[in-house]
Amino acid sequence: MTATGHLDPTGQVHPLHRRPVPHFDGPYDDEQPDRPPEIVAGSLALAFPPPTRVSLPLRLVPPAGELFDLRDPASPEPLPDPRPWTARLAQAIVEVLAGARPASQLSRVATLDVLQLLERGSGRLGARPGQPAQRPIVGSVHVSQPRSGVAEASVVVDTGPRKRALALRLEGVNGRWRCTAVQIG
Repeated sequence: MTATGHLDPTGQVHPLHRRPVPHFDGPYDDEQPDRPPEIVAGSLALAFPPPTRVSLPLRLVPPAGELFDLRDPASPEPLPDPRPWTARLAQAIVEVLAGARPASQLSRVATLDVLQLLERGSGRLGARPGQPAQRPIVGSVHVSQPRSGVAEASVVVDTGPRKRALALRLEGVNGRWRCTAVQIG
């Protein structure tokens, strides 16, 4: 290389060219030229809006009958015997607590508070590490009716290595029992 240019392999001297340094930063917002948006050819242009809220977990909504009191006091319907109904409901509840059944399957027979409690406790009665999984089995069911249209039940549940207690409160609505409270012991 000489002081006036560049020497190539053939021995010819080419003059040096001075080039400006490229800008690495883009223009500021007030330096943007006013031009129409570019058209993208050959690909799909997607513009996703920035997230505006923190995503919330999905949760159950109250059944339609819970929003309004559908009881008609003028024509009370007779309620079925609460003992066999409570035994089936208790079996479904312990299956939810064992993680074998979703809580949403009980939405027609339980209030929203009960369903939320069962969702939080799902898998609570599952097998411990190192122990074989056993389906919880409802043992004895004791039902009392402190007044007309209300039943309270205590249930013994066999989970394998130990027995657990379950307390339920049922209220009669339109000729059906509805679970309004659950306590797990």
